[in-house]
Amino acid sequence: MKSPGRTFIIILVVAGMVLAFLAGTVTAATSVAASVGPLTDGQWAALQASNAVLLDQGPAYLYLPLVLRNMP
Repeated sequence: MKSPGRTFIIILVVAGMVLAFLAGTVTAATSVAASVGPLTDGQWAALQASNAVLLDQGPAYLYLPLVLRNMP
C-alpha cells in the first residue's frame, strides 16, 4: 500500500510537468518564428556528423577534432 506522502509527491510532479508543457505551448504559439537561412558547408558537415554519432548510423567510426583556443 502506498503512503499518502508518496502519492502527493507523484501528483505534484505530474502537475508540474503539465504546467511546464502548457507554458511551453503558449510561449511557442505566441512567439515570432526566427528567420531560417541556408546552412553553410561547415554547418551542414557538423549536422551530419552529430546525427551519425547520436543515431549510431553505419559501421564507420567518427572522430571529431577538439579545438582549444587561448590556451597558454
